[in-house]
Amino acid sequence: MRHLFFVLAAIWGGAAWADYTAGGFTQAQTRFGVLQVVGPLGQQRVTFNGSDLGIENHAYSIDGVWAVEGGAQDWAVLTSRHGGNMCGGASQIAIMLRDGAAVRTDEFGVCRGGPTDLRVTPEAVEIDISDPAPRVAYQTFRFDGSQLTQVAVSEGTAPAAGAGQDVTRWLGQHPQHLTQDPSEQARLARVMTPENVDELNRRMSGPGDTKQEGNWIVGRACQAHQCNSAAAAWALRISDGAPFVIFYDRGGPVVFAGDQQFDDPVIASLLRWNLP
Repeated sequence: MRHLFFVLAAIWGGAAWADYTAGGFTQAQTRFGVLQVVGPLGQQRVTFNGSDLGIENHAYSIDGVWAVEGGAQDWAVLTSRHGGNMCGGASQIAIMLRDGAAVRTDEFGVCRGGPTDLRVTPEAVEIDISDPAPRVAYQTFRFDGSQLTQVAVSEGTAPAAGAGQDVTRWLGQHPQHLTQDPSEQARLARVMTPENVDELNRRMSGPGDTKQEGNWIVGRACQAHQCNSAAAAWALRISDGAPFVIFYDRGGPVVFAGDQQFDDPVIASLLRWNLP
């Protein structure tokens, strides 16, 4: 069993912040008692000074415990893992700890990325969690011991991606990653609306791959849990960075294109393909 011994993070001004680091601990000694993960893998629970906090999941780990000068409570954040293969695989739980009491949130950050930053004040803890949604950089979750709030923080604007290495950088990556890149969102704006880009992101949430075909880098994927009814492909021309996108539906394809020649063999192949 790994132990985390509480260290007071105190700086003048009554606030502390840090890059988020998941400790992966099963026990934490706080100023007010012991926070502990108990039970076998698959049926784990969390206790504070022996009192059950009323949650159970496949696995829990304690990421850390924090406090600041002037704070009357400690703040803990846990990672909760369901053990399945649905989106994300993990989420967070925040806990406010005081003498003889613990108040927790429900799980948050489900189906998003991982935590990136953490801020603690005497009144609350804030956790930034990356978000794969187009045009969203991350979500900030704030817990003050009574209420959990969530605010989406937008991506900054970026110039459109270009040709050459701006295209070939996607080789070997999952094709959905392109839809989440601000410079690629700017490129796709030449042929698609922001709502279309959101739809492309959804349609590429399942299995997929990215390969070079002739003068194009081509990404193909289908929508998670709907591979038989919703899929998509994008193609970027290496020589000039021109984008081509196609949605596949039972009713036929929907094409988003600029100046592509539709008799190009790569584009022709994408146009011929149908859902199985």
